[in-house]
Amino acid sequence: MEMRPLDHGDAPACDGIIASLPYHFGQAEGRRQCAQAVRQDPGLVALVDGVVVGFLTIERHFETSAEITWMAVHAEHRRQGIGSALVARLSDELRREGRKLLLVFTISPSEDLQGEPDDGYQATRAFYAKAGLTLARDFPGHWERDTAVLMVRAP
Repeated sequence: MEMRPLDHGDAPACDGIIASLPYHFGQAEGRRQCAQAVRQDPGLVALVDGVVVGFLTIERHFETSAEITWMAVHAEHRRQGIGSALVARLSDELRREGRKLLLVFTISPSEDLQGEPDDGYQATRAFYAKAGLTLARDFPGHWERDTAVLMVRAP
């Protein structure tokens, strides 16, 4: 696996990754926002045999923090350490920049998601927890449909 900065020419590959994850990216507005982010925001991509199979986008807040705004690994490449490697690489970069916090929003465990698949948001929160992020605070109303939870860690 290789990693490099996101190039906005990677956007079609990132769109394909999103299309491979219909449960996690089921809302048209979320897909639109993610498509916009991979075309204009900084980030990282992971490649296997020269093909983009994972990405993340980031926003740097103030001088002290940065947020993973979008992150996905193609359905055929999940659970192979690609997402963890992306977070680790980002964390290294943030430490070098002197940032103190890494942030991410995801769906809160306070949501009662009936019929959530085995690979639902419980797995997403577990992934981020394994990467060292901890649940910090719910943000009701941050998103239109779901309750957002902020997860944080030192990079």
